[in-house]
Amino acid sequence: MKKICLVLLLASMSFNSAFAYSHKAAASQAVITYAKNLLYSIVDSNFRGSWVIGTSEADKVKQTTKKIQKSFNSLANIKIGTSSREIREILKNPQETRNNGKIWIYGTLKGDGTYEDMLEVFFDDKQDKVTGIISFNSKNIVEDIGVSTGDSIDKMIAVYGEPVDEKDFIEDPDNKEYLGLYYLYPRSGIGFLVGQEKASKDLLVHGVLVFGKS
Repeated sequence: MKKICLVLLLASMSFNSAFAYSHKAAASQAVITYAKNLLYSIVDSNFRGSWVIGTSEADKVKQTTKKIQKSFNSLANIKIGTSSREIREILKNPQETRNNGKIWIYGTLKGDGTYEDMLEVFFDDKQDKVTGIISFNSKNIVEDIGVSTGDSIDKMIAVYGEPVDEKDFIEDPDNKEYLGLYYLYPRSGIGFLVGQEKASKDLLVHGVLVFGKS
């Protein structure tokens, strides 16, 4: 059912551009902020719920907790919580910075302003600690996450399951013209940007987002 809903949502969006492996750089931290807040809301609700549930429900809570997947804290050998100084040591200087230095962009800049093999690193308000990482390049996905760019939505669901709530979908405000929606898994701190290939209409993974606990 969730997959059907996603297909309908994607179909209602504009996909005038061909499926491309070059991407626009983000202009805001809307996706990262949304994902982090969703993660915090789950942690908070689980914490508050532990105080009000009855004894008979305690076992259900324990079983649910056991099913929570591992938390992903790194992507492209960068960890959530890493300092900006350490990022420069690992990736050198970015090709571009945005949002007053809170977004660092790596990749090959094209004449039309888009990037090939783009990697984005998001920092906190103090521009010191990494809060999120987005990769559109499969070569950057060196961690064992089970899914890569170019994989089908079916493979993503086979590995991570269906998102459990409508809140787990968010449209990319900066790349919505042709990229589609993020599928978020806040209990694991990971998400996948799903877009539609123009010719076949297949739903494929365009990018991977990590926002796991620091």
